[in-house]
Amino acid sequence: MNNRKLIVALLEFISYHIFPISFLFTHHLNNYSINFYLIVMVAMIAFYKEYVRTLKPNFYFNGLYSICFFILAFISYRTMNINVIILVFIQLVFLYLTKYISKKYQILEILIDNFIIPSFTSIAIAYTYAHFISVNFIVPLLLVNIAAVLITYFEGETTDFIQLVTLAGLTLVLFLLGYINIITAVTIVIFVVAATLLKEFKQISVSNLIYRLIGNVLLLI
Repeated sequence: MNNRKLIVALLEFISYHIFPISFLFTHHLNNYSINFYLIVMVAMIAFYKEYVRTLKPNFYFNGLYSICFFILAFISYRTMNINVIILVFIQLVFLYLTKYISKKYQILEILIDNFIIPSFTSIAIAYTYAHFISVNFIVPLLLVNIAAVLITYFEGETTDFIQLVTLAGLTLVLFLLGYINIITAVTIVIFVVAATLLKEFKQISVSNLIYRLIGNVLLLI
């Protein structure tokens, strides 16, 4: 079980990097340097999210974990943008807060786990290496993460179909506005349709992490 959690944490870590790194290379924004401090910070997010949190850490452990992060941040402040450090730490704070979210507001925990943390961690990675952030990067990333959330919690209800149609419409609008290209737009729509049909009629479904991994890989096309 522990080995499985570690593998899931590793996949989570990889999922944050797939689209940012590929976007940098395809747009010739890479400088071929690796920021090891950022790698450790992002690893701390993935490790806490998929492994540590399942062990139900208490307030004191979270405090110690934060101190380790602050020490790393202090060591790395000359090689990392302070805004990136703050952005990554905020994701860690969100993970701490999920412990206190009641079942009544479970949708908030879902959005934090499956949309906010993956999206903003990937943005932090892209900004660190490119030194700026582009709408052409953010829009496809957010669309894929939103799509993954909708697919994961799709149950065949009328509202679920309305949400998927809305997402398809939004994708079309963003294409017409020039924020995404035709290949990205078509890829996202096909991904959503195929995944929901498999889930609805074949009862074939996977975790949100796998949907995000697939979506990010499809963005490489």
